[in-house]
Amino acid sequence: MQKDWFYSVAAASEYVKVISKSRFITTLEPIENYDEAIEKLKAISKKYSDATHNCYAFISNDSATEQRFSDDGEPQGTAGLPMLEVLKKRKVHKTLAVVTRYFGGVKLGASGLVGAYSSSVAEALDTSSIVKNVWADIALVTADYGAYKKIEEICKSYDGEVVGVNFDREVELKVALPSQNTKGFFDKIIDFTLGKSKASILESKYYQFKL
Repeated sequence: MQKDWFYSVAAASEYVKVISKSRFITTLEPIENYDEAIEKLKAISKKYSDATHNCYAFISNDSATEQRFSDDGEPQGTAGLPMLEVLKKRKVHKTLAVVTRYFGGVKLGASGLVGAYSSSVAEALDTSSIVKNVWADIALVTADYGAYKKIEEICKSYDGEVVGVNFDREVELKVALPSQNTKGFFDKIIDFTLGKSKASILESKYYQFKL
């Protein structure tokens, strides 16, 4: 099922916190599919092969139907699932979260572990670069030079983004717009240019808008 939008991490990042002498290292990685998630998971687990646990959770597709998690030796239900719940609650898809734990000698108990793993992922997301993936139309607009700046303004007012400009006999603007806003944008620019502009959809896909 296609979703109108979801979040994902823009780049790999690490976040470290210490709880009751245990060190928790959260690695976040952008992923395109299940196979890439497994590949990156293996690399992180190898990097921290001396750790007590490498627990993980990921959602590997747009629609959030591909989900996996692991407690990696922690008591069942205290690590991987709480981590996954954070990703689901925040609508963060196509993202791998690995929390590496170096045990510090103090047991946290089941509730303490749930809090430690879920807060590690939540705080890592808070400090990472996040993008919003919106189902969008990539469109081409052709107009007179005098309309260029105004069309840019209209595009922004419809939550769109100009992704390319070509200056020829006329100006050609390639824009990305949330699909539900495309018709309104087209109507607005045609009205503004008194029907002299042309607009057409090139393709529809998920487009990453920076927050």
